[in-house]
Amino acid sequence: MQVIGTGSPSPSAGQAEETGVAAAPRAVTIFVPAFNEAANLEGTVDDVVVIASALADYEIIVVDDGSTDGTDAVAARLAARVPRLRVLRNEKNQGLAAGYRRALGEARLPYFTFVPGDREVSRESIRGILGAVGTADVVVPYHANMEARPWYRRLLTRGSTALMNFLFGLRLRYYQGPCVYPTALVRTLPTTTTGFFFLAEMLVQALRRGHSFVEVGLIHQERAHGRSKAVTVGNMVRALTTVLRLWWTIRVVHPPAPYRETIA
Repeated sequence: MQVIGTGSPSPSAGQAEETGVAAAPRAVTIFVPAFNEAANLEGTVDDVVVIASALADYEIIVVDDGSTDGTDAVAARLAARVPRLRVLRNEKNQGLAAGYRRALGEARLPYFTFVPGDREVSRESIRGILGAVGTADVVVPYHANMEARPWYRRLLTRGSTALMNFLFGLRLRYYQGPCVYPTALVRTLPTTTTGFFFLAEMLVQALRRGHSFVEVGLIHQERAHGRSKAVTVGNMVRALTTVLRLWWTIRVVHPPAPYRETIA
């Protein structure tokens, strides 16, 4: 089931044009973050190419975030093989938020999203996410097979999602997925953290402005090589700090009108 909702107040036609949410071709810049993903990156890119080929246009931007395991060599080989792929490299690891902003600054197409280089997002999930482009301003993926994740990640996801919904008056299923935004819109969304919870921060800001969204289920698959780098004590502390700061800004300093949501 897809859940379609609209934040409140709705954007005017002028706002829609300024942020690129007016009708645009289904052409997507796909950012692939990679930090020590030499064993996973090629499979990820192959999945993206197969699915994105059905779009009006696409480009892939791989950001090698200071890898030390040969990811740079894999990325260079892929760039030579895939005409629509470009590689950016950070000499030192800077984190997902910095890579996202760097790729966003290089994006040339009307929509922007990311697919993690760890290949934890299945090919069919990429198909569902990209297939929903244009059905609403923002495509919001959520985990449709939560039971496939480790117990501690299920616990963290359910707890953080419940907290976000309570604090911001929403009913989303997930805040940290690879959302698809109009490129012009996402470039205007403010963030205050360099931690991974910047994704939730941007999504709340977009919905607060009244942009429509559609939720699409994704199938999580365990990575074949390596381990997740997202779940650390430092990341969790930064995430909680970000959420509380965002709540204070949005619900106390600038309280919005109630959100509206419809289910299709």
